Amino acid sequence: MEQPVLGLGLLGFAEPAGLRLQDWAAQSPAGWPLWRTCDPHLADAWMIAGDAVEVLGRDEVVIRHPFGSGERLTLNRAEVDRPLAFATPLPEGFVSAEFFEADSESSVRQRLQRFEAWLRPLRTQFALGAELIDRIEQYRAGGVVHVTLSGKLLAVIDIPRWQAALSIPARPVDLSMAEWSHGMGLSLEVPPSFIRLSLHRVMWGYAVRTQRDVLPARYREQRVYLRRVPRLPAHWFDETHLMLMRELMTRPATFAQLLSRTGCREPDLLRHLGALYHGGALTTDVDSARRAEADNRRSMVALRFDQADPDMHSRQEHSGSVAPSSILREAVHSPLRVSTGKDDGDRKTGL
Repeated sequence: MEQPVLGLGLLGFAEPAGLRLQDWAAQSPAGWPLWRTCDPHLADAWMIAGDAVEVLGRDEVVIRHPFGSGERLTLNRAEVDRPLAFATPLPEGFVSAEFFEADSESSVRQRLQRFEAWLRPLRTQFALGAELIDRIEQYRAGGVVHVTLSGKLLAVIDIPRWQAALSIPARPVDLSMAEWSHGMGLSLEVPPSFIRLSLHRVMWGYAVRTQRDVLPARYREQRVYLRRVPRLPAHWFDETHLMLMRELMTRPATFAQLLSRTGCREPDLLRHLGALYHGGALTTDVDSARRAEADNRRSMVALRFDQADPDMHSRQEHSGSVAPSSILREAVHSPLRVSTGKDDGDRKTGL
């Protein structure tokens, strides 16, 4: 069964410790998710150096990151939408049940496995996307899909509305073993406990975490147009996604022309275009693109205001960025925010 590439954000660590953690995280056992370090704002889970943390209040902390830079990020723990853990030692007066020893490989490995358990809904969505990507063409005519295992309903997919409903307790392995039934008369009734997702979200989540090439062949040969800005949280897009949308809104291009205009490496361009395609952003139909041009311009302007300030992004240079994971709820912005010295001082002195 295919495993996702999960993004690990390292916050506040000195370079030797960060490189050691990066190396240990990359050594994933066969059959388990793969971990790659990335920009913390785009990560699926965070490891935070406890000695880089300052406590501002019951739920708010400041993280000195990157290490030694003087820059600081504020994190409100009540807003956190992904698993995290703090490396010991923890600051005085700070309590967290989620901690580990950064100099112990076994402690780091145990923490990653806890992250993987917490991320099971995301991994199940990845498994749903993995199955869908190989089946979706046969469903284009419409209808409903029921995904069942041993008679138990795991997912309902409404093709005309491009929506899915997924059982929250479902495991990734359940999706890989399930039976898929497609028909025009199947029921759209969904148990109230199921989580509802757009298929663009499911397919985006798969495309940014797979090691497969998921860009259809025609997008390597034909001219590519911006169809729309994907209806996803703004902070799911990395700088390359944004650059490609801006480029295509300015002037459509072939794959070869985008390679030349953007300076992207071919594997990176394939990966980012694959995600944009499955997020509903791309088309090779000039008429479809022309009809959407005005909406796209408005969406790009709105997206510019929704995007986090560029200074918020980590200056760590890691490859393999992946989108973050809002598991059961959608956050508009990353919970990490730039912290200003003046505001911190005001809060500490009660002003």
